[in-house]
Amino acid sequence: MSLMPAQRRDPLRTYRFRVLLDGRKVVAGVQKVSGLGVTLTARETWEGGNSLHRYANPDRATFEPVTLHQGVALGTDLEEWALAAVAFLRTGMPPASGAAVKRDVVLEMLDHWAANTRPAAVRYLIHNAWVSKYEAVPGLDALGNEIALRSVELTHEGWQVDPPPVPPALRPELGDFPIPTGDTRPG
Repeated sequence: MSLMPAQRRDPLRTYRFRVLLDGRKVVAGVQKVSGLGVTLTARETWEGGNSLHRYANPDRATFEPVTLHQGVALGTDLEEWALAAVAFLRTGMPPASGAAVKRDVVLEMLDHWAANTRPAAVRYLIHNAWVSKYEAVPGLDALGNEIALRSVELTHEGWQVDPPPVPPALRPELGDFPIPTGDTRPG
């Protein structure tokens, strides 16, 4: 009896990712993404007559800001978004350019064996993000040789994992499990 080879499932690497604005426009030159997290605070409850034991339940969720670092010369999407937020604060109206102040951001992690044209291995949807901090020029140093990266901190209303479509070869109903070949009858 022979079995089909098992599907390789390596952990994802941190250097293969894409950032998309509004789910469709890829942001060029994003070098680093950090801060995608959530903190749950506990609400403690003490029952009457029981002073030795407390009950703790989740009370509130606080989503951490997400920070994007982008090469200064590679694109202006993040800078235009930050300036749209500043224009909104000055006038109280949406920018004349039509740029949105709050946008949905998609973070896609890619399989390191796959080309950029293949679907993402994992997608994170970041809802209603807006620029809360923008650093246009990093610390400049005449003696250094680092790459100039601008940073954008995004405050948002939450995130969720969006499972990508499962390729037909991996769906259980289509044969995800090894199939024995040859005669498997006893005897």
